Amino acid sequence: MTTNDAAPLEQARQRQKWLTERRREHKAHRAELAARETSWTWARLGLFCIALASWLVVGFLPLVTAWVTALAIVLFVVAIRGHHRAKLEREAADRLLLMIDESLQRVGGQICCIRSFQRPPEFAEEEEPLPAVFECGRTWALTDQERDDLDLYGEPVGIFGLLNRTSSAVGARRLRGIIENPGLDAERIVARQDMVRWLSEHADERLDLMAALAALRHEDRHMYYLIHALRYAQRIPTMLPRGVMRVWSVLCVLYTVFAWMWVVVDPQGALQWLLIWAGTLVVNGVIAGHGRSATQQCLKLWGEVTWAARGFETAVRQAVEGLPEETELAGLRERCAAIMPPDALPALRRRTAWADSGGPMWEFANLVALVKLHAALRILDCAVTHRDALLAGISAIAELDAMCGMASFSWEQPVTCYPVPAAQTLVRLTNGHHPLVPSVNSVPNDVELTPEMRLWVVTGSNMAGKSTFLRMAGVNILLAQIGCAATAEAMTWSPLCLITDLRARDNLADNESYFLAEVRHLRRLLFTPENSVPLLGLIDEPFRGTNSHDQSAASVAVVRHLLESRHLLLVATHDQHLTKLANGGPARNYHFRENLDSAALVFDYRLHQGPAQTRNALRILEREGYPPEVVETARNWLGD
Repeated sequence: MTTNDAAPLEQARQRQKWLTERRREHKAHRAELAARETSWTWARLGLFCIALASWLVVGFLPLVTAWVTALAIVLFVVAIRGHHRAKLEREAADRLLLMIDESLQRVGGQICCIRSFQRPPEFAEEEEPLPAVFECGRTWALTDQERDDLDLYGEPVGIFGLLNRTSSAVGARRLRGIIENPGLDAERIVARQDMVRWLSEHADERLDLMAALAALRHEDRHMYYLIHALRYAQRIPTMLPRGVMRVWSVLCVLYTVFAWMWVVVDPQGALQWLLIWAGTLVVNGVIAGHGRSATQQCLKLWGEVTWAARGFETAVRQAVEGLPEETELAGLRERCAAIMPPDALPALRRRTAWADSGGPMWEFANLVALVKLHAALRILDCAVTHRDALLAGISAIAELDAMCGMASFSWEQPVTCYPVPAAQTLVRLTNGHHPLVPSVNSVPNDVELTPEMRLWVVTGSNMAGKSTFLRMAGVNILLAQIGCAATAEAMTWSPLCLITDLRARDNLADNESYFLAEVRHLRRLLFTPENSVPLLGLIDEPFRGTNSHDQSAASVAVVRHLLESRHLLLVATHDQHLTKLANGGPARNYHFRENLDSAALVFDYRLHQGPAQTRNALRILEREGYPPEVVETARNWLGD
């Protein structure tokens, strides 16, 4: 079944067309950048060959050779820098095309997993959470029951998979934290909603931000090394004052040049100069040996973060350029801008490249000028000085990564709205859809729970849509309370604590039966603090793990008790005793219906007022070819 409203379908087509056109433009631009990168590559090779060829005539034209070589070296350096810039621009274009391609897979509400549907792991014992960017206010932690009932991490997509477009593990963890701890403060929810709305409405800026964030892909392990290195960075003690060591290193370099030039000029008389030079190397060995272990440990750790630091700088730079001065996105922009001065993140990124250096020339330079010690000291100076700002910047990037995923979901869905908080306890959902149901098959339904109408009892046959309806309501409440767009035409609600009992499973390891597990889940609805936020309870066939008489008795007793509270309830059931509770007062009956023709059951998946009146179980047995005597016996027993 499809909706009668053609506007969402037309909007999806327009957005797909816009993405396709932008992809065409950027693919042509990317081809230009690739050609420019190739040109710089050939320029480097040509200049190197010119410098090498000029030495073939050194015996005839030494002065010309010297000038040609010097000029070729200068131009070669220019070519290296030009090639590096062209490469960075081409890589940025590659990432942007990747973001466009990913959006094309999902625009219009296509259900596919772009990144990962799996739950990001918890922090290890030695890890600490990043500092919070914003005050979260009151939140409600979902349990394993709600995560499972609402398919947060269900295969092959799940709700997390729909929202997850993060490029970093820190971003994925931040998104997990947001989803599993929906907000209860309307003010904080609206503040996040404003951020998501801005990113959703400014698709160009969002894609540019996501392309920059994609520089962090495949750098998860190195990003955690960076966080660890920043958190525990300590300056290395040195034998000599820092200023004295710098002067000494410069003098050692100058003397090395002088001594070896003297060897070329006067090999016979250079022995004394070489002995003095050897003495400087011994002194350098003593100075370096004083903190050798700390220096090696520092360089090993920081050498692992070089590429993560480059990706981090790319994301931060784009955040400073692309985020607005409005909504709380301005706060993310400020945290990123705070680490972009030349002596902060750019300096750290350059200096980590020193830690990643190696080879014979690097070892020789260390022997002559203590470059390893100086590199470690310079890295730690930057890390210790800007530690708090850099960690806050990583936290801001993680927040932005999560927000971009939520905004992409909001933009790519065919039907969305931004829920409006209400002062009273309320859930009003107009034409709500479940985002995990393909849009071409999705049939919208309404929900309206108020203090005057707190309970809906939903009946109907199996496969008619009861469970999906409850999950649709729960998922949209969750989306609303994390600040995301809901998949509905309109929604007004007050923040609620969400408790579900849609799937119950036994637990043999804990000696917990199916029925006992359900009893413990439902108990959470009965024992809540008087001053707590009202609950929304979603219950599918309560106490189905016991016999029918006990099931009815327990269900009626629990629902009657809950009707005396201020909580809101959606209960799906086959139990006719529960429908009698909804004959008046704060409860109402609704049902899903079906038609049984000669070929199959036909469902309309629309909610209708009143309790279900039809029974189809015996008709299905008959249609499926059960022996006539079995069907007749069942009818006789039912009549009795």
